[in-house]
Amino acid sequence: MGKEFFENTSVFTFLSEFDQVWPGQIVIEVIILVIIMIAAFTGNIMVIVAVYRRKKMRNVTNFFISNLAVADLLFASWIPFIAATRITRDWIFGNEICKLVTFMQFLSGICSILTMMLISIERYTCIMYSPNRKMTVKISLFCIVLVWILSACFPIPVAFAQSKMSTTIKGATYTFCGIEWPRGFHIDAYLASMGVLFFLIPLLVITMNYYKIYRLVKRSSTAACQHRSESSSRKQIRLVKMFAAIVCVFVIMWLPFFVLSFLAVNYNQITSSQFTVTIIIALLNTCQNPIIYGYFNLKFRKEFKDMCKCCTEDVCTNGRRLTYTVQTGITMSNQGTSQT
Repeated sequence: MGKEFFENTSVFTFLSEFDQVWPGQIVIEVIILVIIMIAAFTGNIMVIVAVYRRKKMRNVTNFFISNLAVADLLFASWIPFIAATRITRDWIFGNEICKLVTFMQFLSGICSILTMMLISIERYTCIMYSPNRKMTVKISLFCIVLVWILSACFPIPVAFAQSKMSTTIKGATYTFCGIEWPRGFHIDAYLASMGVLFFLIPLLVITMNYYKIYRLVKRSSTAACQHRSESSSRKQIRLVKMFAAIVCVFVIMWLPFFVLSFLAVNYNQITSSQFTVTIIIALLNTCQNPIIYGYFNLKFRKEFKDMCKCCTEDVCTNGRRLTYTVQTGITMSNQGTSQT
């Protein structure tokens, strides 16, 4: 059912495939989405808390890391809408939410890669130049605001082109969130410019910065005679490896989404199931950053352990308090009964 519609329409239906999908596939998708959402919210909230609960953690680099966590949380916050659409096979959230969903997905993706570019620039200026030329907190906050403004401006045409639509297939009416570009709009130029400005150029800047940093730190480490200098060099190399890992994982997980989004909104050459798979892969990126921080960064690892320890102690304390209250209540009740 509906095959003719998918073959003939110029409108991409994004997450809706009506009754063409095996129900077991939907169940698997939803379970994966729920797991990702829990992991993303837990991990990224822990990152933000780790930065702001300790004064020593509040530096320019960690502010950018917090911004990256906010972008990941924003992307993960749309998981319930994705899951609901896959379950109902209909769009039930209205026209405004329809416009927001894909807009927010592009917004968070652009914000993430621009933030990673800022981190590479900050690391480059910090290591390559004198301390007087380091990026200040005020400048970093200004850059973060600018990143969000830029990230919000460019996906606006997508929001205008996307809307709630309906179609009738063999007598049944289906509602979906689709995108149809207005006539005369230069889709190829728009999508190509987004790809160059918000993927290729940032990736090139990031690669060049980390390559130069790595070469300098490696050379300094080889020439170092004092143990203190060697320790500092190892720390810088570890930081470079951490951010390089974040960038590599981001590219691997977001590239399918960008490529298939281009094919979807421009040529309508993919199915909604394929598009959903790319979203799930991109969503996995929202979970991996906290894991990378914990693996490479000793300070983040310590903060994560402290938070887990505090949660465990609170649970144990509350459990003991509840047990004591129940036991005291039972004892007092028994004493009252015996006196009677």
